[in-house]
Amino acid sequence: MKKYITISIAVFVILAIFLSYVFSGRIILPQLFHLGPLAIRYYGLILALAAASGFYLAIKRSVLYGLDKKIAEDILFWVIVGGFIGARLYHVLSSAPYYWQHPIDIIKVWNGGLSIYGAVLGGIIIVWWLAKRYKLNAISLLDWLTPCVLLGQIIGRFGNLFNYEAFGYPTSLPWKMFVPLNFRPFAYEKFNFFHPWFLYEALGNLVILIFLLKILEPKLKKSSPGFLAFFYLLLYNCLRFGLEFLRIDSTILGIFRLNAIVSLIFVLVSVSVLTVIDKNEQKLKK
Repeated sequence: MKKYITISIAVFVILAIFLSYVFSGRIILPQLFHLGPLAIRYYGLILALAAASGFYLAIKRSVLYGLDKKIAEDILFWVIVGGFIGARLYHVLSSAPYYWQHPIDIIKVWNGGLSIYGAVLGGIIIVWWLAKRYKLNAISLLDWLTPCVLLGQIIGRFGNLFNYEAFGYPTSLPWKMFVPLNFRPFAYEKFNFFHPWFLYEALGNLVILIFLLKILEPKLKKSSPGFLAFFYLLLYNCLRFGLEFLRIDSTILGIFRLNAIVSLIFVLVSVSVLTVIDKNEQKLKK
């Protein structure tokens, strides 16, 4: 345990120093590097690391849920595929006017444009399909995968850093983030520093992950399938709803922010499902 705490502290210190240089503008991050004739983007590398980390955690957790390793690996492979397709599809549909005029950009995932909402919905569809195939409880599978998704979200947000995307409105706060001119929206070209929106979400997700793994999950009974998954959806979407009003590139529908509306819907659904789960638990106790 002490070993993991020491490593975690070291990682946070190194990351803090690195971010201080990037946020001040003393370091301008590259978007790619070349390996022979290949152009490799840091965004893609970080997403690969996020997927691999989530995969590793899921395999470690599969024992807790009594899953065969080969079945767990098969589920994870298809969940990653389905989540990726869903993440891109949601982004493309939410930015339909742009992609209607630039259809070739639909395949340019290396430029960013993956939505957690699409990833979650795509992943849920795959889980439901594979649960029927392997005759497993789909809701329990969601509980199994929830912390793994969160870990992937936390790591994946740093891909936004290298792409200089997912930042907020201009700010003069001490932790303000420098954004190079060519990455600033036209209306904000005169501003140099912005809210590091990606970091706000990553830190918020880290707090949620620790809460779910260290506080909530140990107290849950096996008779409460779905509680972990829907509590995650509740907490994350409360976080996202608040943060969405800081984000500079939100999709606007009339006077409403699309992702804020979606977050609110997820919150209402989560509260409803958690209420049903709690009522069922109370009945079982009687």
